[in-house]
Amino acid sequence: MAGFIGSWFIALVYMINRGYGRTLLTPHGMVFHTFFSRRSLPWGEVTRVERRGHVARSSEWWDIRVVRVSGRALPVPGAFTSHRYDRDFDRKLALIENYLKHATER
Repeated sequence: MAGFIGSWFIALVYMINRGYGRTLLTPHGMVFHTFFSRRSLPWGEVTRVERRGHVARSSEWWDIRVVRVSGRALPVPGAFTSHRYDRDFDRKLALIENYLKHATER
């Protein structure tokens, strides 16, 4: 029982951290703000932006991830949805892609 409660609590903290986190886009890079951390990622370390879908037993959701030069994909805080067609989510994805495009043109 304790293992179940521990797993549930970790999943809850993860979702709150992701959902209420924010990302600041600047001409120099992205700044991720979550409850537990603050991370800066220069555009030069980003190779692409991805929309990733996830399926669980009774639900599905999508999030935005940026893939670094090293190949590691980082989730973008505050950018996920449980709706297949979500204009707000698509707008966020297009905005991040636009920032990346302009940063790599320099």
